[in-house]
Amino acid sequence: MIKNRLAVLMAEKEIKSVSELHRMIQNKGMTISRRTLDKFYNNQNNNISYDTLETLCTILDCELHELLVLQK
Repeated sequence: MIKNRLAVLMAEKEIKSVSELHRMIQNKGMTISRRTLDKFYNNQNNNISYDTLETLCTILDCELHELLVLQK
């Protein structure tokens, strides 16, 4: 199972909420729906687009392997 570390990365970057992350994304002229962010934050989505992953990695200044982990 693949899990994300979005909450951990947000805490490390002192981003206090999904709303704050959403505003940061919008301020950079990028788009991810709030619903997509909520689902991703709560590990509730089965599919995620490459564009969404790229946006999150850009905003969080991280590599993909820092955002996603494989749990056995």
